[in-house]
Parts: sequence; structure tokens; C-alpha cells
Amino acid sequence: MSMENEIIAVQQLIDEYVETPESSEALAEEQFIEMIAKRVEELMETNMELFFNHLYRMDVSEQKIFRALHPATELNESVYMTLARIIYERQKQRLETKKKYKQKDIDFWADDV
Repeated sequence: MSMENEIIAVQQLIDEYVETPESSEALAEEQFIEMIAKRVEELMETNMELFFNHLYRMDVSEQKIFRALHPATELNESVYMTLARIIYERQKQRLETKKKYKQKDIDFWADDV
């Protein structure tokens, strides 16, 4: 899968949860992460419960979230951007897992009828 197709696939996974604005063209990875960061900021400022619900549904590591929200050292980027990167990477992992364990359609149900 090309990098552009991978970005599009990850965008689609994330769009299911975060509702990022649609785009007819694939965005560069960094631009897409910035879009996620803006949505993360918006949700954290307006509805923290919904934000954490989205993270739970996306199965984002609680440890990574905790480290992003309670950094031991000074971050070179905003918490929103750090969380956006964590979300993006988790969705890439989910995409790889789906490809690796893709199941064939179950056709035998139709044969019994």
C-alpha cells in the first residue's frame, strides 16, 4: 500500500470517531495530524467526556494518554499535537492489524438455505 493510500485509509478510520473535515485530496501526513490536533483541542475544551469516549473507542493506550497529559519533561509541541500523533499512530496500527488478520467472507451460510 502506498504512503498516500495508507494516509487515506487512516483518515477514514479516524473520521469514524473524530469527525475531521472531509477532503477530496489526500493530505500530507503532518497536515492531517494537525487537523486531528485541532479537533482534539476543540473536544478537550468543550467536551472532555466525549473526547475520552472517543479515545476509548479507538482503543488508544491509557499509558500514552497519561504521559501526554502529564509530561515528565517539557514538550516541544502542544499536548493536542502529541495526542493527535498518538491517535494517528494507533489508527495506523489498527489498519495493519485489519490487513494482517483479514477474514474471508463467510459464504457457507447461503449454501444451507
